[in-house]
Amino acid sequence: MDVGCGTGHLGKWLREKLDCYVVGIEVDEEAAKIAEKFYDEVIISDVEQLEESKFPKNFFDAIVMADVLEHLKRPDILLIKLKPSLKIEGYAIASIPNISRLEIRIQLLFGKFTYEETGILDKTHLRFFTLNTAKELFQKAEYEVARVDFTGLRSKHSPLRRFPGARARLLRLFPTLLAYQFIIIARPK
Repeated sequence: MDVGCGTGHLGKWLREKLDCYVVGIEVDEEAAKIAEKFYDEVIISDVEQLEESKFPKNFFDAIVMADVLEHLKRPDILLIKLKPSLKIEGYAIASIPNISRLEIRIQLLFGKFTYEETGILDKTHLRFFTLNTAKELFQKAEYEVARVDFTGLRSKHSPLRRFPGARARLLRLFPTLLAYQFIIIARPK
């Protein structure tokens, strides 16, 4: 399941590379109509308004929430609502912007908190997360956080991680300073 599937880029990739059954949920009707080409099913709805019964029990191997949770009034309720449709051995995967990134911390230090069109301070974000609060969100919804990765320079795939020295040590000591997003991979308890 791809929550907030937009026009279907992830669904297209999943179907081409993994040949799997993919359900998308999208609130924007125009985007959902485009996504229908790439998904087996697209539900056009505000995910916070959907009833639990809309999702089959123990059906999905993975539920992806890419840049979604920060836009919701109650992301905790969504995680609870989706959990029964996830297989016991399945994963909930979310990318969540990092409000504790270095440049945001510096801006706050000087009293600046300016919403932007896109990015971490996107004007449509209703919630902001540090690594700890992102993990707590999943734990309180009774998920076990299995892995955490990061996008940006702190990513496990960043070229900076290959070099020894002060920069690499700094990244290991303060992993959230340069991370743009957290990638949370969690399992239902």
